[in-house]
Amino acid sequence: MPAKKVLERNQKKIEDIGEIFRSNGAYLFDYRGLTVPQMEGLRNKVREQGAKVKVIKNRLAIKYFEQEKLEYGRDLFNGPMAVVYANDNFIEVAKIITEFEKENDKVELKAGFIEQVFADTTQLKALAKLPGRDQLLAQLALSISMPAKKMGIALSAPIRNTLILMKNLKDKKEKEEK
Repeated sequence: MPAKKVLERNQKKIEDIGEIFRSNGAYLFDYRGLTVPQMEGLRNKVREQGAKVKVIKNRLAIKYFEQEKLEYGRDLFNGPMAVVYANDNFIEVAKIITEFEKENDKVELKAGFIEQVFADTTQLKALAKLPGRDQLLAQLALSISMPAKKMGIALSAPIRNTLILMKNLKDKKEKEEK
């Protein structure tokens, strides 16, 4: 029978895994064949977005999914598995991990959880194609300001046209006087 301390330590690790999968974006990938510098490069890229990379034990992850009564456990966790997870900027993190998969043929994106909902690789790659938060905010600002700009142009058009007409008339009079 395992010692009480070992059971408590494993339960704490299972709770930590639960925190990972309760984040807004958690992306599972097989990291076999990656060198330490490649893994550190990935960690640095995702750290810039406020995300983390963690290698998880399959046995503990399966135990977490069994405790939560979720059906993903045994099918999903076979072979060395790491997870990239983030609460903020999880779309940008999805972009980073899919780019990293393209650059390194040894990495295989397995699945993920977007706001605690299971997503397969095709869904994750579709998510990675979405514009980032900053780009969406810029598009929103543009869509809000554009109607006001167009209205300003439309309201100033009669005055502008009148001024152009008056200038043309003045030029015509000056030519006739010469």
